[in-house]
Parts: sequence; C-alpha cells; structure tokens
Amino acid sequence: MIMRHHLKCYGCEGLFTVRLGTEPTKGTRFYIPCPLCGYPNKGLMSGMELEDHRLDLECELANGPDPEISGAPVITVNPFVPSRYDADSLASEAVSVGMFPTMTVLQLLGDEVYEAFQTERHEAIEAGRSAWPEVRKLFRFYLLGNDQMFTRIANEKFGLEWEPTTAHERTTVAYQALGIVTTTITGTTGTSAEGVIRRFGMKHTAAMKRDDSHLMAFRSRGQLTAATERDLFTEIDRFVDQHESWELGLLSRFVGPEAKSELEELVLYRDEFATVRDLYQQGFELACKCLWPLVAAQNTLKRSSPDDFGDAHPDSVPEKLRPTNLKKFDGLANAYKLAYVTQVPGWESFADLLNNRRRNTIGHAMAHHDLRTGRVTSDKDPDGMTYLEFLGETLGVFEALSTLAQVLRAVRVASSPDFNVPYDWKPGMTPPADAQTAPRRRG
Repeated sequence: MIMRHHLKCYGCEGLFTVRLGTEPTKGTRFYIPCPLCGYPNKGLMSGMELEDHRLDLECELANGPDPEISGAPVITVNPFVPSRYDADSLASEAVSVGMFPTMTVLQLLGDEVYEAFQTERHEAIEAGRSAWPEVRKLFRFYLLGNDQMFTRIANEKFGLEWEPTTAHERTTVAYQALGIVTTTITGTTGTSAEGVIRRFGMKHTAAMKRDDSHLMAFRSRGQLTAATERDLFTEIDRFVDQHESWELGLLSRFVGPEAKSELEELVLYRDEFATVRDLYQQGFELACKCLWPLVAAQNTLKRSSPDDFGDAHPDSVPEKLRPTNLKKFDGLANAYKLAYVTQVPGWESFADLLNNRRRNTIGHAMAHHDLRTGRVTSDKDPDGMTYLEFLGETLGVFEALSTLAQVLRAVRVASSPDFNVPYDWKPGMTPPADAQTAPRRRG
C-alpha cells in the first residue's frame, strides 16, 4: 500500500511530498532522502495490521493547509521494494523500472517468475512468523535435555506419533523440524543445500563403513560439536528473528542477467545495515567453523582417515600452512578452509555462499551503507555493491548455516551417548571390538 505524506525535512526544513510504500512489519527502519538537499530523514514503521500501523519520523509531518505544499517536489520511497529516487506521481507515459514500486518486481521478473517469487517470499515470511516459534521451543528443550517437554512439544505441535526415547532419536527429530523451516525460509530457487546434504550423506555413510576412525574422530570431537551446536542454533534463531531486515535478498535469486543492470539504478531505502552486517559477519564465521565434517568425510573416503589430507591441497594454501590433521584444519583462515571444501565436486556452491572477497567488502572496518547512493562500500572497495546485493549475500550465509546444521546433525547422531564407544578414545588408537559403528535412527 502507498501512503502519501507531506514532510518538512529535518535537515534543510524544506517541504516535500513522499509516496511511502508500507507492508505489515514488526519493525522496519528506513530513510527518506530529501529531494531538496539530499538529507536522509530516518524513520521506523511498525504494525502487522492497518489499524495498528505506526510511523515514527525524525522529520516533521506537514499535513496542514499549507499553500507551499502544493508546489513541493514529490518522491517515492518503498522500504520493501527497490525504487527510483527520481520517481514521482507526475511521471510521463514512458514508465521506467522502479518508477512505480508496486510494479517494480513484476517489471523486473515477468509474470511467471514474479508469481514464483511471491510464493516463495510469502511462504518464507509465514514460516518465520508462525512455524519458527514452535521449532525454537522444541530445539531449546532439546538443548536443555528436558526430554519430557521435548516429547510433549514434538507430539502436540509437530504431530509426532511415536516417543523418541534415545538421544540420537531426539537429535533426529529436532534437526528435522529445524530443517523444514530453514529450507522454507531459504526457498528453493538458486539453492544448493539439497545437493550438498545428499552428497555429504553418501560420503559420510561410505566413510563410516570404510574405516572406524571416522566415527571415532566424530566422537572424540563430541564436546566441541555440542558447543558448536548451541552456537549454531542461537545464530540461526537470530537470523530468523531479524528475517524482515534481510528477506528481500531472495529477489536477487530470481532476477535474470538483463534485469541485474536495471537493479543497479534502483535503491532500497532501508536503514538496517548495522543489524544485518552483524548477522552476516557472525554467521560467516560460524559457518566456516562447521566445515570440518565435510573435510573429514572426504579424507576418510579417499585416504581411510579423517586426519589424512594426503597431497590434496588447494594451490591457494601456502605449503607451510597445509594441515596434517583436523585440529590444524580448525586453525586455518576461513579462506583456506573454504578452499579445501570447494575443491570437492558437488560442494563448489560454498564458494558463492561464503565468498571471502565479498566478505572483505561487507565486513571491513570502514564498510558503510552510503545513504546517498544506496550502496555498501568500503575504502578497499569504493564501488561496493547495492544494498539488495548485500541482502542476497546475507541470505547466502543463512543458507550455508542451515545446510551445515544438517551436516552437524550427522556428527551429533554419530557421537550420541546411546552407542557403546568410550569417550577417551583418540585418533590413532585401535577402536574397541564392541564399538557400534552403524547407529540406527528412527523417524
């Protein structure tokens, strides 16, 4: 919905009119650039229903019978759709993309793709608002070890018809619920999660059969993995809680090559860079911390030991830094960790989801959101990227976290206390004869 407001700029105190796009929102921070002086007048809108909608602006509303208002310039700002700075209600018949926000996405995508985008977007928003609160509750009881409440929530809210009585069964149920919602939020267009998880599952299963050291390595790292599990859930929860601030990054996955150049001319008038950058940076670091199970499975499958990197080193990794075991892999810089993972066929997508070069632009100390141009730039990368591209990068980090959560699930099941393997086992030791190396799952 478009609402028309007459404003008095906080900077120059000049009068202008804004055609402001609104949508149901828990809270969206945005800015309105003054067409007279360029000052970014900041604001916050909130309200899930029209009657509850609230608008707080640092500039002054000038809705009185002021004759000067009739000749004031008009601009269009929509925090939920990229738009043109020079758009006004008196545009000529030669309408360009971004002139009318309600039509912008349709013009960029075309009818068929537009429908697919709208479907995925609304499903993602609904999953975050309605389904996630129950998943959050279930997963927190799982982390707390409150088996009674975990089973109750699983039965009442997720229709589970059997009782998970073992730790590895509860792990399976918790991660299945987590995966259903995160997959919906990520969407299906332009994603690689399914292929990565499927390929890891095959490698992990084959590695378990090939050498007992694979399972034993997972168990020896059980305490580390348990701590990472808590951090991973906490970070995913933060992403979902702030979903409104980055969800429009989904649009970047639907826009074709020709329309990308048109997006360069549009601006998304949101003022949430600090919030989203924090999600991006923390998520990027944590995702890289969770890459080791992928490497472990590949090492075992190729060389019969999760610690054996052999001669399969990426060229980008200096010889003196090339790891000789998983512990040394943990200490590598993120770029080097990613190099090991992305050299494996089927896992190349992590190079795009966790692009270290783009991370340097976003995460650099001098990176900022230029409210005049709507771009994220730094002194190292003055051209930077559009704010919409930045949101797309954030969606990529969320996809990586969600994918790696399902990888971590395999580690948690393998290291479950349900199975008879001593905790003091260390890599290089002969596994005990009664070790169960093929955990059974239910569900």
